[in-house]
Amino acid sequence: MGPTPGRGPQNVLAGAYAEGAIPFSALTANAIGRDGYALFLLPAVDEVAAVVASVDTTIPALLVGVALHLLFGPVFGFGLLG
Repeated sequence: MGPTPGRGPQNVLAGAYAEGAIPFSALTANAIGRDGYALFLLPAVDEVAAVVASVDTTIPALLVGVALHLLFGPVFGFGLLG
């Protein structure tokens, strides 16, 4: 979540979800909160904009992740195989 660029972290978390290591809410929050390559060079250009961009994606990701976990945690569980 946050300033990690690329799709590598998302692929790792999708695999962890499929193995039952993390809940669906964590997978969803990570997908929402990823800044991707857009934030990769932004700190070199404008540090304040980079922080604002990270906060703008992290806060909604946390809110959605917690809400999904509280509302549907028992339904989705901890993975496809778990």
